Parts: sequence; C-alpha cells; structure tokens
Amino acid sequence: MLKRSVGFVLILSVGLLFSCKDKEDKDGDDVAFDKGAMLENVSANIILPSLLQLETEISDLKSSFVNFQNAPTNANLEQVKLEWKASYLTWQTLKIFDFGPIRNIGFKSATGTYPVDPSKIEANINSGTYNLAAISNLDAVGLNALDYLFFNSDALTEFQNNTAYSNYTDEVISKIYNETQSIVSAWATYESTFNESTGTSSTSAFSEFVNEFNRDFELAKTAKVGIPLGKANLGLSNPDYVEARYSGISFDLLVESVKALKETYNGTSFTNGSAGLGFGDYLVNLERTELDDIINDKFDIIISNAEAFSMTLEEAINDPSMESDLDELYLHLQEMVVNIKTDMTAAFGVLITYQDNDGD
Repeated sequence: MLKRSVGFVLILSVGLLFSCKDKEDKDGDDVAFDKGAMLENVSANIILPSLLQLETEISDLKSSFVNFQNAPTNANLEQVKLEWKASYLTWQTLKIFDFGPIRNIGFKSATGTYPVDPSKIEANINSGTYNLAAISNLDAVGLNALDYLFFNSDALTEFQNNTAYSNYTDEVISKIYNETQSIVSAWATYESTFNESTGTSSTSAFSEFVNEFNRDFELAKTAKVGIPLGKANLGLSNPDYVEARYSGISFDLLVESVKALKETYNGTSFTNGSAGLGFGDYLVNLERTELDDIINDKFDIIISNAEAFSMTLEEAINDPSMESDLDELYLHLQEMVVNIKTDMTAAFGVLITYQDNDGD
C-alpha cells in the first residue's frame, strides 16, 4: 500500500513537471524567439551599415565643400547640395537608434533639430563668437542649419563674398563629421552590449530600442507633419516649422523616414534589402500575425500617400485643395501610433518611458 502511494506521488510529480514545462514553452516569449539574434541582425545589418554610410557621406560632403571653398561656383555648390541631401536621407535611418553612443553625445538633437533659426545663424556669423556645442545653438547647427546655409536665396553670394559665412558652414560640417567619427568608434564597443541586452526593463537595450522606434515614428507624425499642418495649434498652420524648408525636400525626408522605420520593423538589411529578424517576426512568434499584417499595410499606405504629393510640404500647406490629402496622411500616421505604441509594445511586454505632449 505504501509503495503504491509513493509511486503515485512520483508519477503525479513528474506529470506536474511536464505540465509546467509545456506551459512554459507555450507562454514563455523568449523560449521560441531569439531576441538576441534579432538585435544582432539590427546592429549588424541596419545600425552599423547606416552609420558607416553616413560617415562616408559626411566625409564626401566635407571634401566637396572644401572644393567649393577653393572654387565657389554654382556648379560646385550644386555638388555640395547633392552630398548634403544624400547624408540627410541616410540620417533618416540612423536617427531611429537614439540610445547608447548616439544618445551619450546628444547626436540626434545636434544633427537633426528643426526648425532652424536663421536669425541665430546670422547672429553667430556676424559676431564671430559662438559655441556650436552649446544647447542654445541646437537650432543653428546640424543638417537643417546646412539646409539654410546652402539653399537660402543669397547663399552663393554669401559664400563668394563673406568669409565668415563660409567658415561657419565649414564648422557646422566639421561638427557633424567629428561626432559621426566618435560614434563609429564607440559602436565597436557598444555593439556586444546591445546584442546581449534582451530584457524588458527600462534600461535594457531591447526596451530602449522599442521606445526609440516608437518615439521616432511619433516625431515623424508630429514634427514632420502635424506641427506644420497646425494639428498642435488649433488648426493654424505653421510653415515656419517645415523640415528642410529651404531645399524643399520635406516629403522626401518623410518618405525615407517611414521606409526606414518599416525596414527596421521587418529587420530588412540596410545595404541589400535581404530579410532578417525584426519586430514583425517577434509578433508572428507571439501569434499576433494579424497585427503584423496591419502594421505593414499601414506603413505602405503612409508611404504611398506621402509619395503622391508632387509639391513641397509648404506648398501643399498653402494650397487649400491639398487640405484633405494632408489630413488623410496625418490620420494614417496617427492610427499607426496605436498599432505600434499600444498594441505592439504591449505584446512585447515593454513600457513606454519617453514623454510626448500631443496625445496619440
């Protein structure tokens, strides 16, 4: 009788063990999906290639500007503008990853702040005394400062006749160049930390990645589109807040930004477009295939709507016939926030830790 009882207990214990193990296999997110492999793919095939491409393009911009300084012709200025645009388009991918070395030196703010303040730039040039690393100069440096310096209506004349104007531009370019070099060096050390930090605590690399992915999308919605349209200002448009206002490439930047977010979401290689592990794969693993489809479809709709404009964003804002098209674009951006910030993030078990002030 005693032997039977012991045997029954042993069988029951083993049964419970396997039952718990089965439940762990089904419910444990990390058992079947390798988040470390996903982070390795993102760092090796998206972050580092975009960083290295930006390094090359900023170096090319620096060289072409030196050539322009030596021979300040319109043709040489046009070449400088091409190098600048290439850098700005690549920046749309890299800016997603505002953590680790990029955050440590405030690279996103120093490189991508807009709108630019032309009066501050002119005051700096005229005084000859300024600290480009100061927080007060965030709207007088970076790629948008170059947008003003290269594309304002008096740019060529200023470059040809005002040494201070040319020197200031050179310093803005050198600042971006030097900071890019610094991040390239720092990522060599940080990459392994990023790849191995797969937890969901607020300080983990995975959590920071999810947060910055969402924050970058919200900046596309709010800063690139919403604020210029007046969505945060009782419907009163703000063309002064248009990104890259002087060159008129705001829609190009929006399209590139959303494409970069979609490719990052899907783990698509920056260099050759090959498939890799991304957020979408994680959702499918969590049996959220429908949400993955919704997110990819919405990305495509946003890109298609943005590509349909054949004018600059400022021109569209000032054209009453474009109001409904702009509203539709903004609505799709707004709807996507729910998909990724609420539904996707909850599925991943990650908390949103950044602050936004415009609502979803």
